[in-house]
Amino acid sequence: MIIRKSTPEEARRINELFAICFEMPMTNCPADPEQDDATHWVAMDESGEMMSTFTISDFTVRFDGQKCKMGGIGGVATLPQYRRSGGIRGCFQEALPDLYQRGYDFSYLYPFSTGYYRKFGYECCCQGWQWQVNMGMLNPPKGCGTFHLVEKNHPQKEAIQALDALWEKKYNMMVIHRESDYDWVSKSDPAVKQEFTYVCYAPSGAPSAYVSFRLANEPSGRNLHCNRLCFADKSGFQTVLALFKSLAADHAYVKFQTPVNTGLQYQMPEWSQGAVSWELLASRGMVRVVNVQRVLEKAAYQGSGTVTLEIQDPQIPENNGRFAVCFADGKALSVQPTGALPDAVLTIPAFSALITGVCGLSDAEGYLNGLEIRNPTAPLSQVFYRKPLWIVDYF
Repeated sequence: MIIRKSTPEEARRINELFAICFEMPMTNCPADPEQDDATHWVAMDESGEMMSTFTISDFTVRFDGQKCKMGGIGGVATLPQYRRSGGIRGCFQEALPDLYQRGYDFSYLYPFSTGYYRKFGYECCCQGWQWQVNMGMLNPPKGCGTFHLVEKNHPQKEAIQALDALWEKKYNMMVIHRESDYDWVSKSDPAVKQEFTYVCYAPSGAPSAYVSFRLANEPSGRNLHCNRLCFADKSGFQTVLALFKSLAADHAYVKFQTPVNTGLQYQMPEWSQGAVSWELLASRGMVRVVNVQRVLEKAAYQGSGTVTLEIQDPQIPENNGRFAVCFADGKALSVQPTGALPDAVLTIPAFSALITGVCGLSDAEGYLNGLEIRNPTAPLSQVFYRKPLWIVDYF
């Protein structure tokens, strides 16, 4: 088996594999392969037949207030006749050390199987809530704000960008968007595309939220499905609810996703009679730390202290070993390799989940596979604690 990066001439075949394996029309083949800035890994058999492939796209994400380079894994595909032949495994074995050498901090993916990707160091990361709300039973306060439809002659792109920027600063793993990521706003055509985006404004005139949705005819009625939602604060969320209330005469339920935020449940005026239901999105993607030392240097800590961590990473040799972390006033002063006894031993999936803030140490202890606490008196809970997490981009 031959594992390597693809050539520009192989772009079409890569997209053909994706279309075949995911049973969808081939619509994402680059018009000009030379302008395709993603990295494509391929596994070939000895005859030169492409067996497997995946794509790594570059993103800048937020982590503890720092900008970090993240490799988003997508387009994971193997032709049926070559499955279970080790093609994807081989690609990961080559790609992960390459990411380290090229200066990446994290990698992220959306799994078909969490168990499968744990073998390569990934662990469940962002969680969220999936809401279904009876629109007729909403009762938002009056005067919380106004909302305006996004159309070609009223794009309101700057307001949307400003709202995204708030979440990009607040949540770990949020992608920091580029100007080109907002092409969808200028192309908004609700009358033709039947996708409706509204920007909400506070009484002061400041943008407070935006939401995009489509009609979905379902057994429970004419419902609205949201594919974008961002709000600045309580008032913005209430204005979104007021928008939904204004559409209640023609629709039964609205479905949307939010980051985990316990306070949002108190914004619902009614919980009985099927007014609201929600469920936890247990895994909105999986994260992997690519460079342990650099992530420890960028991480935010609570207070001051010193810990020694032993990391076990079968794919990236540079991450294996013990790291002495000295931090003060919430920031790392030094992160150095050491021969000292570790306060905790972590596999790379466990470390990836804990350092990004999926849960606190007390919740993880005894439940998170790959975590072994050797020194209970060490200030490990000041290193590993729950943090705001969310991601809205797919790749």
